[in-house]
Amino acid sequence: MKKVVTVLLLMTMLSCSGCWDWRIIDELAVILGIGVDMVEEEPEQFLITFVNPIFEEEAEVVRNLTSVRGYSLAQALINLQHQRQQQPVLGKVDVIVFSEEAAQNGAMHQILRQFDQIRDKNPTTWICIVRGATAQDVINLSPPEQPRTAVLLGNMLRHNFSEGRIPEVSALTYWTIFNTRGITPVIPVIELTGMDEEQTGILLAGLAIIDEGGRLKGYLSDTETLMYMLITDNILRGRFSTRVDFGEQENRILTGFVQSNSTSVKSRIVQDKAVINIKTDIILTGINVDLLLDSHLNEDVFRELEQALARDFQGNMLQVLRISQACEADFVGLGQHVRVQHPEWFRGKDWGREFGQSTINVEVSVTIKRFGSLVNPNY
Repeated sequence: MKKVVTVLLLMTMLSCSGCWDWRIIDELAVILGIGVDMVEEEPEQFLITFVNPIFEEEAEVVRNLTSVRGYSLAQALINLQHQRQQQPVLGKVDVIVFSEEAAQNGAMHQILRQFDQIRDKNPTTWICIVRGATAQDVINLSPPEQPRTAVLLGNMLRHNFSEGRIPEVSALTYWTIFNTRGITPVIPVIELTGMDEEQTGILLAGLAIIDEGGRLKGYLSDTETLMYMLITDNILRGRFSTRVDFGEQENRILTGFVQSNSTSVKSRIVQDKAVINIKTDIILTGINVDLLLDSHLNEDVFRELEQALARDFQGNMLQVLRISQACEADFVGLGQHVRVQHPEWFRGKDWGREFGQSTINVEVSVTIKRFGSLVNPNY
């Protein structure tokens, strides 16, 4: 009897395939990038452009582009499969590009929610918004250095993050921030560049401000982005450039690196309004400044430059916070501190509105650790 059972088991094992759900990669549409635009004549529809690599050795191109319409991301994926006769796979999506219009009317937020519900998605997918062009224009771009635009764009965003120029903004971090009371997301902004009306490159152009409803409310420039990174303690070895007044020498160019910074936030409630005090300590290194000096570099020069830089940083930080308040979008996350420090007052408040009416004070101290050079020394 045991022999009969053994033979039956062996026959069963031989008749069963270990790869019953296998899929050939050539028969899959492995999506690397997605572009999302609105359909002008159908406001409820999306125009979604997908880009996937071609693995066939004899192929003349390295990627395939397909644009489809749909009322949702899921419907667009079905339409893509009908057109391509390939099953789309989103586990390798490196970047999703949204048009300015899609970000302004909340369609971006809607698509990101749908993307979050897909089982085989890539949660580390980068998100960005293109200004002055369509997302389809970005996906269709053919940069000379990298024919796969999604790969180029993803690498560019990661590089700028590692250099301390932008925060990390992925599908995962977007929802983590959006679902945390007292802070709203920011998203990298890109623009297309080129010569003679031929767009061939991509330029990082700051950050987009997203409000509590998931809509685009405004932008931060490169300089304002640096201030945002400082206030939120996200900057590390970030390079900066500014202009300062030194004695009678006005508007002198100064560049350097932020070695480290530390920000503390204290708040109090005065007449049912939040008063928020921010203190930031910044350590700078590698300073290069365009100055004419009557004497050698000494401690007095250091101290005066530190004070000038402190005033400059303070003014720029206040400008960013005024933008934040005008948008009623607390992308710096001051509301998180108020919520922790005054939980009873914060509970049930419309923080976006309260934040716009709050009083914010900023105190900055700067320490220069190492000098680089004087562009115009007196010798």
